[in-house]
Amino acid sequence: MKKILSTLFLVLAALGIALTGKTQCVVTNLGVNLKSYNPATCHVVFDLSWEQEVNNGNKYAYVHLWTSANYHTPAANWATMYSNPAAYPKAADLINALATIAIFDNGTATPFIGTKYPPDELFVIPLTAGLSVVKTPLTGGLRERMTIFNIDLVLGSCTDVIAVKGDVWASQASNGKNVHCASQGLSFNLNNPRVIGFKVCEPRSVTFGITNNDPATAIKVYYNLYKDDGDNIFEPGVGTHLDGDPILTSADIDIAPLATYAVTRMSYPGNDLPGESGSLWIEVITKVPVYSFAMISELLDPGCVPLPVQLTSFSAERNGATVLLKWTTATEINCKGFRIERKTGNGWITAGFVNSAALNGMSTEKLDYQYTDLNNVKGLSQYRIVQEDLDGRLAYSEIRSVPGEGHSNMLVYPNPSQNGTFNIVFSGQNTRRDILILDMNGRCIRQIKNSSDNTVVLRNIPQGLFLLRIIDLETREMLVQKIMVGK
Repeated sequence: MKKILSTLFLVLAALGIALTGKTQCVVTNLGVNLKSYNPATCHVVFDLSWEQEVNNGNKYAYVHLWTSANYHTPAANWATMYSNPAAYPKAADLINALATIAIFDNGTATPFIGTKYPPDELFVIPLTAGLSVVKTPLTGGLRERMTIFNIDLVLGSCTDVIAVKGDVWASQASNGKNVHCASQGLSFNLNNPRVIGFKVCEPRSVTFGITNNDPATAIKVYYNLYKDDGDNIFEPGVGTHLDGDPILTSADIDIAPLATYAVTRMSYPGNDLPGESGSLWIEVITKVPVYSFAMISELLDPGCVPLPVQLTSFSAERNGATVLLKWTTATEINCKGFRIERKTGNGWITAGFVNSAALNGMSTEKLDYQYTDLNNVKGLSQYRIVQEDLDGRLAYSEIRSVPGEGHSNMLVYPNPSQNGTFNIVFSGQNTRRDILILDMNGRCIRQIKNSSDNTVVLRNIPQGLFLLRIIDLETREMLVQKIMVGK
């Protein structure tokens, strides 16, 4: 698990802390690293980090999270909550909370996620699945950074801007109940501004986008792009950090409602080794309106992709007089859409265009597409997807071939063959197949086992008449066709 150390230029002067007669847990420099967000299912995964004063006496720490609309509801007990050792949240106080997270051994160098909530073990079940926590000392020894990784929530509803509030409190008691200090009303957004991007290794460059998901309010942000110094820890060389990751670039930008600021293929110093020095990091601080947190995003090397779209699958399958094309993307940055091109003769023609399903062309979620092409050509057709960026740049997919109308889902050509070479084209999704060539006495003269290619070339078949037998290893379906070498 990679650690995140975030020191922001924006000091959190007011965090909405409301305490009565109890020591304040000083929580500053809140950071949110949104890892995934699916607006269709309201499913979010994120890391949450903050700076705090070192206190080796703390045995437990607790985090309670709500949507802003449900914060501290019902509210009957919150007027004096955390004001004395017995005033800790119980099940009735947390009924509308998104999650409660318990951190055990909070005062040590190696805290861990607790599997129970000691103040109310019977009725409050803390979030634990996939979570981990890391504490990192900061320069000077008086402060430390806490990061909870992989907070996984399914929200009741999705809005344009998902606003969350949280409380953090600590206990020095061995039973984990007495309140030592607390901070209330830590406010942050999960998806605004949204930051996504990645490295491209050849040529060395970075592509990223910052999206304002607010439909009504423009924002002014300041961003820093850092190059990791090789330890995979986000360490800006400012503030409490004497040494840290170098800044590649910084800028003040204005982003209109529902708009995206995109940087594509920005080159930066370094060699051309894939994954050099690990990650790049981008830190976005919203200045207008003032947000009391920063969005942090780790920009990874996805494997030397040539353009900021990762096409994970592409298939073409004939269905009578039409051909159904399906494709899936894992990531889209600055994507306008997809041009469908068909080739039935000497050149490629445009059969249609499908707009990107990603908001402002930016997505880190899996997106599925399909297009039905009217195609009654009797011979072989070939298809490819041409991905187009918002700035007009293009990237081409692999080519998929389909047989003509009236043919089966397998096309063999040329047949007869004059030189013993045959091309076999399968339509539809890739599957595993055994391919056999039998002579007229049933003897196998050539065999290819467990092939998953949709185009197979057979060479050096001797003269004569043969049976080509194809067995689908997943469905057990069998296709048989006569082939001939010679006149």
